[in-house]
Amino acid sequence: KINPHTPTLLSSIKDRLPFGGIPVRLIVKYKRSFHLFKSMLKFIRHSPRKIIFEKGSLELVGREAARFGRRSLIVCGRTFARKYGFLSKLEKTLSSEGLEVYIFDKVEPNPSLETVESGSKLVKANNIDVIVAFGGGSALDAAKGISLLGVKEGSIKDYLYPYIVEEDTIPLIAIPTTCGTGSEVTKYAVLTDTQLRRKCVLVGPGIVPLVSILDPVVLEVLPPNLTAYTSFDALSHAIEAYLSKLSTPISDLFSVESVKIITNHMIGGYKGSLEDKTWLFYASHLAGLAINIAGTIMVHGLGYYLTTHHNIHHGLANAMLLPYAIEFNTPVAEEKIVNLAEALGVSSGDPLEDARRLINIILKLRKDVGIPLKLSDLGVREDELELMVSIAMKYERNLKNNPRAVSASDVRDIYKKALRGAI
Repeated sequence: KINPHTPTLLSSIKDRLPFGGIPVRLIVKYKRSFHLFKSMLKFIRHSPRKIIFEKGSLELVGREAARFGRRSLIVCGRTFARKYGFLSKLEKTLSSEGLEVYIFDKVEPNPSLETVESGSKLVKANNIDVIVAFGGGSALDAAKGISLLGVKEGSIKDYLYPYIVEEDTIPLIAIPTTCGTGSEVTKYAVLTDTQLRRKCVLVGPGIVPLVSILDPVVLEVLPPNLTAYTSFDALSHAIEAYLSKLSTPISDLFSVESVKIITNHMIGGYKGSLEDKTWLFYASHLAGLAINIAGTIMVHGLGYYLTTHHNIHHGLANAMLLPYAIEFNTPVAEEKIVNLAEALGVSSGDPLEDARRLINIILKLRKDVGIPLKLSDLGVREDELELMVSIAMKYERNLKNNPRAVSASDVRDIYKKALRGAI
């Protein structure tokens, strides 16, 4: 059965893989796009060994964990897992398979380096064999750090990027509970240095979860605002990976599919439809696969300040800045902009007009879920501008991946526009 969300740039499909409806043999309608990849048709892709996407699949956690040993550690946030009964369900399924269960439920939003250090001590003290991470991106990213430091000496700071985690870590089972991040499939873990008020990252195949379990049931209790914010996080991942210098045909496939699904289902998910949330869950997963190949660009680099200095949700920060990244990068990504607009059925054939139409789709979604137009409406002040610019320019990994060179002057202009909502 053909997935109705398959990008329109795929004009015919012969065979499909069972997972995700990914085309195996395809005819590409827009052959002109292939010249973009002639010199870089190569990629390295790291993914979990096993991905389970099924309603009720939380019941399988114990069986999956038992393959790695007898001592398990659940890593989760401070309230969600316990409040809604998921923690007891996880304990039950693990215990039923004969595993000892330890719990680390101290992960805060935007997890700190100190939290990772604390969790790793519990791993070492109890000879943990397998970690089960349950929650949003914060819990999953913290668990990745804990799984790494659980087998290493020293401080987690010793292993931050540019260090690449190639070595094996404590086996990790990742169970996401939001429509964003895609952390269950990525080689990234974003942490916070609270002393420097700065985001930092672990990178490498060693922290990719071995098993990812996506059970849409967990989304039933996801509130509307978090459904919207995390969906915008996934949308930003998809579009950033699509525009990235490191994008490839396969990452573009994940990205375009993700964008189509999110723009079709965000409002339904926001209103509480579990079917729409399930599609958003899937789209977030695809966007995670995309950034695992292509990475993120300027949206993340400029958005981190909003989170570290104003405690603005990461997905909300991305939502505020994504339109400006599309506008800024269109001059060097004209064909990709036109192709994305064609995939969404809104193309005029003119890159500037198509960029405007894509931006309008995002602005309409923002309005419909109650996201303001201006950064100033979120408490960000004009007198912070120079600090914002200086901090954003330090996120070189994101800025260097941007298809168009980004200067301090460019960042300043974008922040000025965002403060006023000039888009």
